[in-house]
Amino acid sequence: MISTSKIKEGLYYSVENLFSKQENASFLSRDNEQVIMMFHYSASDCGIILPDSQISYNIKISFSIDYLKNFSFSESFDINRFPEAQDHEICCTTQMILHDIINCKLTGMFRNMFIESKALALLLCFEKCNTMNQPDCASCKFLNKSIEKEKILKAKEILLNRLQNPPTIAELSLLVGTNQCYLKKGFKELFGMTVYDYIQEQRMLKAKLLLTTTDLSVSHVAEEIGYSSLSNFSTAFKKITGIFPSDLHKN
Repeated sequence: MISTSKIKEGLYYSVENLFSKQENASFLSRDNEQVIMMFHYSASDCGIILPDSQISYNIKISFSIDYLKNFSFSESFDINRFPEAQDHEICCTTQMILHDIINCKLTGMFRNMFIESKALALLLCFEKCNTMNQPDCASCKFLNKSIEKEKILKAKEILLNRLQNPPTIAELSLLVGTNQCYLKKGFKELFGMTVYDYIQEQRMLKAKLLLTTTDLSVSHVAEEIGYSSLSNFSTAFKKITGIFPSDLHKN
């Protein structure tokens, strides 16, 4: 279900409830008419990684160029100050803002004031990320140390052994002895995908193996890899393999 509302002239906000977990991520894009922010957000980023009943959100906020010009005052407005495309992981500050938006109980004028203030705060988060001096960031260099690389490899091994009930990001970082930021950045750099996407891929590969080499029912296979909902399992399996699990099930 998508709920869209006009907060102010030139400022629009929409939220879509998703009944499947997504990796937290944020995106910004712009053209000559508007700047758009998109967020994939799950309120329990530090909770269970893959609960198949978890509700996530797609949040979209768009600013018209005329709306943004209101903040330039005496200086000339330059649309090129906003990148044409940008994405980054959702930082703790962004998570808190999104949490406030999702849980807002205000109505009417006060709700619009609240959403507008939060939307501008989120835009400033993108600006901060865009102006950070990434090449000097220590987290980009830590994998040069063999001991740190071993921690990421150990994290992969733990995930493979616990596909049915994977640890949270917070738990996994404690198990391997690194912080959550290093874990997520290092994992993506080494394996080319997020922790969540890796677990999803490995779960579906295991499911495919079970479906093609055993007589287990589709529902039993879903349980074996940690899904309590057969429909959610079928959807996830189709997304990764391109076919439904019933298409592989041995009769």
